[in-house]
Amino acid sequence: MIGIVEHRGKTSAGSRRALRAAIDDAGLEPVRWVEVKKAKKAQAAVTDLVADGVQAVVVCGGDGTVRAAAQALLDTGVALAVLPTGTANLFAGGLGLATDPAAVVRSVRSGPRRTLDTGECNDRTFTVMAGTGVDAGMIDKADAARGPLGKKTIGALSYFWAGATEAHAQAPFAVTVTVDGVQFFQGPATCVLVGNLGQLPGGIRAFPDASPTDGLLDVGVITAEGLRAWAALMISSVRGRQEASPDAELIQGRQIDVRLEREQRIELDGGTKGSSDHLRIRVRPGSLIVCGPA
Repeated sequence: MIGIVEHRGKTSAGSRRALRAAIDDAGLEPVRWVEVKKAKKAQAAVTDLVADGVQAVVVCGGDGTVRAAAQALLDTGVALAVLPTGTANLFAGGLGLATDPAAVVRSVRSGPRRTLDTGECNDRTFTVMAGTGVDAGMIDKADAARGPLGKKTIGALSYFWAGATEAHAQAPFAVTVTVDGVQFFQGPATCVLVGNLGQLPGGIRAFPDASPTDGLLDVGVITAEGLRAWAALMISSVRGRQEASPDAELIQGRQIDVRLEREQRIELDGGTKGSSDHLRIRVRPGSLIVCGPA
């Protein structure tokens, strides 16, 4: 038995019909299909499906829905498949997962399985990235935008507009970052990122060497101030040479402690999750099974 968790507001009628047809063609029965109206509701829906004995769960939605579903699947042995229907789709894009409903169903029925690491920030799971500062502000602003600059109008381009606005506005804040018990950074910064996968909204790879199977998280502390410095850093990122930038400090580790002088917004997998002045982050090696290419 497989489960389907569909974010109704993210999944088009055409994708829904195509997925149903693919399931019928593949003979994947029985199927339990659950609809959720908000991404955060996916966790409870998946928990119920696991209790009912499903072998795999197909999540139809964006990164927020995938993140919530993954939190319910950790260390259960139940596989996650994704039909990406969000704006950025960082998880699916970063792993090279299929986007066609028929291909997704084939991956559930007979495709390979991958065992991946996940991250945990203040007791919440993330599969792609956690961040605070400019990164979280950019996501918050893009989510709130309406009209010609909103995600519904220009899609992922909304993140570029929001990022430029936040890069100009974000004042540095004092931060202390400890990695595996050793102080790594202390001083003013405008952004702290911790990645399991390396990709940011807009297709920029924050951590070109990030791997979701190495038992490590990638940490970046950004000190860039103003639009010009951020533009230079983005150019370095596009070239895969972040380590050459004077505005980026990079390291890898398993346990990361981030203390801030004042509360900042926090983002997990492309969605803001409140604010805090203390981020307690750790890796959970080999905790999630995913249907997809090796």
